[in-house]
Amino acid sequence: MMVLTFIGRETTNFTSVQGVVGMVLKEMVEEGLVQEDKLDLFDFPAYHPNVEEVRQLIEAEGSFTLQKINTFKISWDANLEKDNVDYVVDSKMRGDFIAKYHRAVFEPLLIAGFGENIMDELFSRFAMKIAELIEIEKLEFTNIVLFVTKNS
Repeated sequence: MMVLTFIGRETTNFTSVQGVVGMVLKEMVEEGLVQEDKLDLFDFPAYHPNVEEVRQLIEAEGSFTLQKINTFKISWDANLEKDNVDYVVDSKMRGDFIAKYHRAVFEPLLIAGFGENIMDELFSRFAMKIAELIEIEKLEFTNIVLFVTKNS
C-alpha cells in the first residue's frame, strides 16, 4: 500500500497562496514597481484538485486501486499560538507569520522571475494582504490523503 498526501481543494472558489502572491504582484505592476512584461512571462504552475478529480483520475489511469481517500484541513497559521501563549495573536502577527514561511518556499522562484530587489516589498505586502484576508475568511489548506495499492 502507498499513502500519498498533497494540497487540494473542496470548492472552486478558494484562496490559494499563489493567488495572493498574484494579487500582490498585480498591485505592484499597477504602481510601477514591477514590469508588466515580467509578470506576463512569469509562470507559477500549481493546481489543487478536489477529491472527485483525484478519484476519477486514479480510476481512469488504472495502475492503482484507491483503497481510501480522506481530507483534513490545517490553518495557514498552524502552530503560531503554540509558542505565543503569553499574549494575544492579532491578524498582523498572523500575516507576518504566514509570510515568513511562504517566503522561505517561494522566494527562489520569485527572484528568478522578478529579481531580488523587490522581495522585501513583495512579502511585506503579502503579509498585509494575508492580515486583511484573515479578518474575513478562514485560511486553511485542504489536504487530500490517498491510500492506494498497485494493480498487478
